[in-house]
Amino acid sequence: MSDAGLPPAVVPVAEPVAIKPTVERGQPVSTEATAPKAPEHKHKPPAETKAAGDAAAKATGEAGGTMKVDASRIDLLLDTIGELVIAEAIVAGDPEIQAIKSLRLEKNLALLGKITRSLQDMGMSMRLVPIDPVFRKMARLVRDLSHKSGKKVDLKIEGGETELDKSMVDKLGDPLVHMIRNSMDHGIESAEDRLAAGKPRSGTITLRAYHKGGNIHIDIEDDGRGLNRDAIVAKAIERGLIRSGEGMADSDVFAMIFEAGFSTAAKVTELSGRGVGMDVVLRNIESLRGAVFTRSTPGAGTIFTLSLPLTTAIIDGMLARVGQETFILPTLSVLESFRPTASQLHPVSGHGEMVSFRDSLLPLFRLGRILHVPNAGENPLDCIIMVVEEMGKQWGLMVDELLGQQQVVIKNLGDGVGAVPGVAGASILADGRPGLILDVGAIVRLATT
Repeated sequence: MSDAGLPPAVVPVAEPVAIKPTVERGQPVSTEATAPKAPEHKHKPPAETKAAGDAAAKATGEAGGTMKVDASRIDLLLDTIGELVIAEAIVAGDPEIQAIKSLRLEKNLALLGKITRSLQDMGMSMRLVPIDPVFRKMARLVRDLSHKSGKKVDLKIEGGETELDKSMVDKLGDPLVHMIRNSMDHGIESAEDRLAAGKPRSGTITLRAYHKGGNIHIDIEDDGRGLNRDAIVAKAIERGLIRSGEGMADSDVFAMIFEAGFSTAAKVTELSGRGVGMDVVLRNIESLRGAVFTRSTPGAGTIFTLSLPLTTAIIDGMLARVGQETFILPTLSVLESFRPTASQLHPVSGHGEMVSFRDSLLPLFRLGRILHVPNAGENPLDCIIMVVEEMGKQWGLMVDELLGQQQVVIKNLGDGVGAVPGVAGASILADGRPGLILDVGAIVRLATT
């Protein structure tokens, strides 16, 4: 048979393999698997197919390679891809299918998974847009505020080419506006004060976007006076939020500025947003399944970091059982997992439990207690510790059992349920049951408050 009579070859690039964690005491859980590589077929395309492809490429080139598509159609496509991801997971996880010992079936399921992931990647890429236009809009805001306040401030933009889901980009404008107003009013000093402090007369605000740990991070950085820890603590005590600031980490103190109605300003100004609190910024970012982190150095400036997921639609999840419930944690938030030995567990007076691993001592949180799950495991020696990370900090999260990995479609809980602390959404598991997707950062905050 000639090459022209052969069907086109489809070659799996990377076949997904179901992960079955193996656990040994004191050792990391193995989550690596190697898929068999399919043989590569090198068929030459038929002459008529090549001609048609050349004609299509020529037509595309003449048309400029761009086609306008209504956003609602892309959303519908992504929803359909999401349903395909769920269906593929249900088929691959069906016990009757898994009971069939067939190499051909395994290869076909792997190929289906590969095609599904390719569709997902292509669909998501259609919604990605650079963040630069939003950053550029802030340049005019800084100029206007400089004129009103009499402060000379320069705006620096870094990473404007970083791409983010369009739905997120559309919602970032208002939070950025308020945070820049806040930096201009409370952060950047007057020219006289800056000169007295040995700083340049002009202040600088930097907007920076970059990828980190599977998320998009956006920094709003100023070289102003920094946050006044003592003033924040005093206001928090006055409002009854805390009894004392002794022993509190700076990050915990700074986080209080995001409480509703919290302000250390002596008076409301037009510049800082007419008294609109930073809690509005936090709510807007959390609605995008993001988080806000604050670093500040007295006299040197402040950095607010917005951490946002790459997508609000589909993620790779690690499935963990607690009691009779199955929870999903974003794989990018999980560094590794292990079953502890008795020598690795350390109760610390006033600080709960700690677990040692790889020459580090990590705070240990029991997921069952945090989420009030009945019948959750109580003996750490019989459970699994998942090492999770958020903004460079690590914690140990105790679960009963690891069930493996699955690509999951994020669904809202619904208007009738509303927001649930620590929960980012829900999805359909491979066995058809619903599972809650956890927000690791929110879980840690629940455990520490």
